[in-house]
Order: sequence, then structure tokens, then C-alpha cells
Amino acid sequence: MNTFVTDSQEHKSLLRISTLASIVGAIFFMIANIVHPRSPNIEVNEFQIETVAHSDIWVTDHVVLWLGGLLLLPGLLAIHHSLTNRNSLVWTYFGNMSALVSTALWTVLMAMDGIASKATHVAWSHAPVPEKKTALRVAEMMEEIDIALFSFYIVLFFGITFFLYGWGVLKSEEHPAWLGWAAIVLSIASFVVGLVQTYTGLSVLVTNILFASLSSFLILWLIIMNIRIRRGVRD
Repeated sequence: MNTFVTDSQEHKSLLRISTLASIVGAIFFMIANIVHPRSPNIEVNEFQIETVAHSDIWVTDHVVLWLGGLLLLPGLLAIHHSLTNRNSLVWTYFGNMSALVSTALWTVLMAMDGIASKATHVAWSHAPVPEKKTALRVAEMMEEIDIALFSFYIVLFFGITFFLYGWGVLKSEEHPAWLGWAAIVLSIASFVVGLVQTYTGLSVLVTNILFASLSSFLILWLIIMNIRIRRGVRD
């Protein structure tokens, strides 16, 4: 295995801390994604609203998801700092910018979907009959906002961001080409899934199956990359 060039002991320590944080974050993300409540009729807003309203773990799950997503960032930045090839660094530099914007979008999404939507959906569930229709319209509006943010997050993070890092890894001398190709293929598929959801909304196939599977594989890819970087840092 190649060792990675580092400028100082502080740089080595930073890489170790960043990769460890990202591995922990990836585990949080995957667990929270697995237990995330999903309606079997996710295409129908009212069924999804009902699922959210009656979930006992909705807010906690989204807090864990947010924390996990936040901790993915240092691991992605560590990929950039593990490379020496100029062509690779150009691609991962833009990946860094995309990752930063994605993380900001993720924070907004988790606040809206995890807290604001929970409040509006519970309000609909408890609303008296004369106010039920109005409360449902408010809850549906929140669902549409969440879907828009979620779809753009898939396109930007799992699509564009991972593509940029994958291409950088493919051009690198520190990592095997198959890791680069794996990220590229999975990110292109995620980009398509995000676009489809943008135009058609949530669905069992696109959201519950394809997105859940592709995101899990990309998070696993990030874990593998961070393990490689940790092992490759010279003592």
C-alpha cells in the first residue's frame, strides 16, 4: 500500500482525526438511514404525513442523520489531502466546494424535514375536524419543500460531489483505479435518481429502494477510502 505525503506531524494528526470522524459519521448515517420511518405508500403525501406524525423516533433519527452527514465532510476533505497529483487535486478541490455547499444544504434539510415538518404533521394529526383540511394543506406544502431540498441534495452530494472525488481518485497515484470508477458509476446513478425524484416526486422504487441502496454504497465507499488513508499516513 502506498503511503501518503504529509507536510507535518500536525497534518498527519489532522488526517487521522478527520478520517476517524468520517468513519463514525458514516456509521451514524447508515444506521439512521436504515431505521428512518418510510411510508409504504410514500407517493401519496397524506400517507407520508401520517407516517411522520405518528413516528416516535422522527426527530431523534434526523438529529443522528444530521450529525452523521456533518461528520462525512472531514473524511471527504481528507481524500483531497491524501493526493499529490495535480490533476487529481483540481477535481477534488471542486469536490471540496461541492461538499461544503452540500453540508450546508443538509443542515437546512434536516431542520426542515426533521423538526418543522414533524410539527406541522403532528398539528394536522391533532387538528379538529373543521381545521383538518387547512392543516393538511400546510403539511402538504412542507412535504413539497422537503422533497425539493432532498432531491437537490441527492443531485449535489451523492451525484456531483462524489463524482468529483471519484474522478480525482481515478487520476491519482495513491489509490487503485477501481475505487475511482466505483464512485463515478454510483454517483452518476445517484445523479439520475435525484433528477427523477425532482420531476416525479417520492416513490417506493426511486426513494425507498434506489436512493437508499446507492447512498449506502457511496457511504461504504467513503468508509473504505478513509480506512485506506488512515493506514497510509506515515507514522
